[in-house]
Amino acid sequence: MSELLKAPVTPAQQARDTLLGALVGLARATTNEPKTDDTDEVLNAGLRLAAQPDAPEERLQRMLAIVQTEKHRVAPGCATCAMPCGNTNDYDFVRLWAAPESIRTLKLQMLSAAFALAQKRPQGQAQAAVYQLLFTLAEDWDEELLAPVVQRAEELCRE
Repeated sequence: MSELLKAPVTPAQQARDTLLGALVGLARATTNEPKTDDTDEVLNAGLRLAAQPDAPEERLQRMLAIVQTEKHRVAPGCATCAMPCGNTNDYDFVRLWAAPESIRTLKLQMLSAAFALAQKRPQGQAQAAVYQLLFTLAEDWDEELLAPVVQRAEELCRE
């Protein structure tokens, strides 16, 4: 498995996980709120940057700020909600690294597929798959539920 898809050690790797967690939050925000004209590009640009193994911490932090701004544009009321539901929360990648190996492996395959799809500047079904992959990362699903998501994403990567 790529060094990119391992638990973070350096500050840049930790920044990558934070950025990826924010991208999950942005994707989840779009399930109940309409995307802006910029949402797809922000999401894909963040994934493309996170997929670069040598991405500097400063660039990752700048992209994190862009992603957070976009999430607040998509779901402006969430930041000040008196009774937050958690639907748009950023994903804590500590959960991924602590997951059982079988679940972690499937979720890392999903993340790898999201990286690959984002590189293609997806549209239509492929773009919807990127959102689904990121949304699903935060779900506590078992292997039976995760496997078809991984399979479909990998099929889209081959198209």
